[in-house]
Amino acid sequence: MTIRPRPFGAARVSAAAAALAMLTACSATAADTLAETEYYLDLSDDPMAASGVELATVDGDPWTFSDVADDRLTLLFFGYTSCPDVCPMTMAEIDLALERAGETAEDYDVVMVSTDPARDTDEQLRSWLDRFDPGYQGVRGDMDTTIEAAADYGIPIEAPEETDGDYLVSHGGRVVVLLPDGEAAGMFDEGVDADQIAELLPTLREALL
Repeated sequence: MTIRPRPFGAARVSAAAAALAMLTACSATAADTLAETEYYLDLSDDPMAASGVELATVDGDPWTFSDVADDRLTLLFFGYTSCPDVCPMTMAEIDLALERAGETAEDYDVVMVSTDPARDTDEQLRSWLDRFDPGYQGVRGDMDTTIEAAADYGIPIEAPEETDGDYLVSHGGRVVVLLPDGEAAGMFDEGVDADQIAELLPTLREALL
């Protein structure tokens, strides 16, 4: 029997095809995971456009949603510093999730937009975020602008209202995942916990970056 060696070029093509098939399979797996995760709304096939609203950082610099890092994903939350429960709990879960994610956390930024800009001064918002991580970005705008920005990402909030001595402020419930251009690729449901976020962070990085 004569054994004929396979031409080198054919072997290289075959190896390249196998590598491409493996990458495709990995991408498909990541996409499938996002689509099947019950606590995450996957919008990656049709991302929501970046809000064109201009806000300002706590340092007083102009900021738009397209100003997010161009090489990382951003976790976006609309909340306020005097919130007694949901806002600090949500930020704590985000912070713990990034801690548990290890090196994956390097591919994520966190931005919080104040829904109570009249009371959340630059100093107050910066100090509050520092309790979680000094690297988290706080941004503010007037109330009408803030409501518009939240609505652009499907987050319903209303202007603060004082009733019978109570000062009522609304906040978002979902954590929005922004692409490097500010488009929304998906959202974590309200009440999501650190383990659920941490479990999905590597998959989001694989599928979206």
